[in-house]
Parts: sequence; structure tokens; C-alpha cells
Amino acid sequence: MNWNTVIDKALEVLRNSDRGYVLMDMYNNILTPEEAAFNKVQVTPYNALKFIQTQFSAQGLDISDKNVRIKLIALLEEFDRLQKERIK
Repeated sequence: MNWNTVIDKALEVLRNSDRGYVLMDMYNNILTPEEAAFNKVQVTPYNALKFIQTQFSAQGLDISDKNVRIKLIALLEEFDRLQKERIK
């Protein structure tokens, strides 16, 4: 399980989304409208949030659950706090 890859892909989806949708070609590559038009590639609009949830669920993390997200944020903040204390 490589969380770094999953997070990078999710960030790419969010950067390329327009009002919650991304454009995907037949190989599931995410394209901007400009790239699709310039390369004359047929694309399908896809729900960006659903795509991200599917990617994380495949890795065993249900980010659609608000409690899971809150706990994950709390975990990361506590981890950062402990790292700072350890450095001192």
C-alpha cells in the first residue's frame, strides 16, 4: 500500500477538477478541457469526489465518513506536535 501515490493522485484530481468534475479519457487519464481539445481526445466527465473516495476505499480508508476525516486530522496534528517536541 503506497499512500503517497494515492494522495498525489487525489491532489491531481482536485487540481484538475472543475465544479467537482474531471475529464477522463478511455485510459482513465485525467485531462484538462484544454488538453482534451488540443489533442482532440474524447473524454467523459467523472465525479471527482467519487473518484477520490474510490481510490482511498481501495486502500482501506473510508474518507467519505466525516468521523474518519476528523480523526485523521487529529492524528496528523498530534503527530506534528510530538515531532516538534522531540526535536527540542
